[in-house]
Amino acid sequence: MPRRLFAQPSPSLPQSHAVWILLLAGSLGSVGAEPQQGAVPNDPINALMQKYQPKSKPEQELSQGIGQGVVDFEKEALDVGVGQESSVTASFAQAGVIPQADWWSGRPFGQVLEGPRKVAAVGLDDVYQSALANSSQIRVFASLPLIRETAIGEAEGVFDPELFSQWRYDNTSEPTSTSLETGQVNDFFRERGWLYQGGIRKRFLTGTTVGLVQEVGARSNNSQFFIPSQQGRAALRLSVMQPLLRGGGVRYNRTLMQIAKLDAETGYDEFIRQLETHLMEVNRTYWSLYLARAVYLDKQRLVGITRSVVDELSERGNLDVIDSQLSRARGALATRRSDLVRSELAIRNAESRLRALLNDPWFVEQKIGEVIPGDLPVAVPISSDFSRSVQASLAFRPEIKQAERHLKAAGLREGMARNEKLPTLNAVGEIGMSSLQGAGDYSAAYNDQFDDQEPTWGFGIVASVPLERRAAKAVHLRTQLELRQKADQLRSALDTVLLEVQIAHREVVTAWPDVVSKWEAAVAADQELAVLLDRRKVDVDGADASTSLYLENLIDAQQRGALAREDFLRALVVYNSALTNLERAKGTLLQSENVGIYREEDEDGVNKEALPVIRAVKANAAAQAEATYALLK
Repeated sequence: MPRRLFAQPSPSLPQSHAVWILLLAGSLGSVGAEPQQGAVPNDPINALMQKYQPKSKPEQELSQGIGQGVVDFEKEALDVGVGQESSVTASFAQAGVIPQADWWSGRPFGQVLEGPRKVAAVGLDDVYQSALANSSQIRVFASLPLIRETAIGEAEGVFDPELFSQWRYDNTSEPTSTSLETGQVNDFFRERGWLYQGGIRKRFLTGTTVGLVQEVGARSNNSQFFIPSQQGRAALRLSVMQPLLRGGGVRYNRTLMQIAKLDAETGYDEFIRQLETHLMEVNRTYWSLYLARAVYLDKQRLVGITRSVVDELSERGNLDVIDSQLSRARGALATRRSDLVRSELAIRNAESRLRALLNDPWFVEQKIGEVIPGDLPVAVPISSDFSRSVQASLAFRPEIKQAERHLKAAGLREGMARNEKLPTLNAVGEIGMSSLQGAGDYSAAYNDQFDDQEPTWGFGIVASVPLERRAAKAVHLRTQLELRQKADQLRSALDTVLLEVQIAHREVVTAWPDVVSKWEAAVAADQELAVLLDRRKVDVDGADASTSLYLENLIDAQQRGALAREDFLRALVVYNSALTNLERAKGTLLQSENVGIYREEDEDGVNKEALPVIRAVKANAAAQAEATYALLK
């Protein structure tokens, strides 16, 4: 991750608006741009091995119904005109670029905290890349879809062929109750023998179960009727069972696999949602650090000029200064020094939060003592089309995709429960060949079973009908209620997303006029202070009672100026965060920041095994910066 390291304050940033906008474009990415086709990082096909596709007619009809419902919702949302701006708000959009001033566009990007320390300047691209590469929380989120994806193989494993075998030896010695058992009275029936069974069985997608079993064994006993007394046996049997009602059909047997695919994609949507939330928090913390540094420097300036006023009042002594005026000035100085201490604490806390969000070991390895924002905040109006924001949110918001997949999975479960209400009706059939040899020659019996013989075969129907079926009916009712609930949840998700887009859009539209008005207030406060200072230079020889009143007015003007500057800085930070939050509300934050999702194999640190891993990688924003600059130029 590229970083700038230095021990001295950073050099002054370029003042050219063209270069400045180029830098802003590089840090902002494609703010306000709609996602392009072919660059959809939150499409599960990019990272998951198997993607859900509706197979059966009910699945296709449900998917079409969901799609049409979203389209109808979009029309309904755009018809009400909730994205319209007021004329007052629209008038501020013509204000243009906020002029740069050293106190907000220069000094905060140098070293602020006192003492020798190693300093690193990091831009938004840097912190995003660091979070994507190192954040433990993001790695936790990235494991979720991979864990859920294993359920697909688990569901498919039901249809894997299964090899089985069994070998058994028996030695029987039992008293007889009739001479028909051994041919003698008061004798014991004694038998010895072994039996081996082996074969293969498989369940097919139609529900059919097929098994092929080979039996080989030998047996001998003391019965006079067991001729010959030592026998070798072999038998080969093929059995088939086909459910005709309950448990039968491709749709029923494919349901668990389809549900597993939907669940894996839902886990992927959750990963995208958490990832965008984490990057949004990184963004807020980054600009909070900038705000804390800029406020600290301005409070430091305020303490300096307040101290000069206190010194001047002290020097005048009893000439024209009363004790209450001097006490007020000293109180103001003490308060402003206390605010300065609090501002330094805010810098350290914001820096600690940023380090915790990134989890980047580089800061520890390089012994970085102070982190400096490397990017200017955006101070130009950026328009946002509400209708396109709504369209993007309905297409990309992971919460909507999650709700849609939950509804589809509920539909699958309902169909499965409906099938399980049916009676059990299975068609069964079996065909086989067998052979018998004397002297316990099981190998000869095994070979002889394939000679020309008439096979043994049979078929039939097995039926079972629970009379009340209360359990199956209760399960089906539950799935019907869940299906209705998931439909309501989808509508709720659509309403929630629309609300978030409305708020985020209005925040962007309103935040810029707030920035402009706060900037004008800061400029007016500076002008007021400048007028007072100019008057002081003119009236420097006027030593009368009005001088002390002038100094009090000067203290008040300084405080008003400091508050106006702080209000402007907060409004500027809110505006920058609002731009990013709008992208998150649209579900396009990853696209706007050129973040791609990739699936790789990585070595597990515990078992040294290659395990799948999902990585989020931010592409270089240089090309996007040049394109944005060319567009603005």
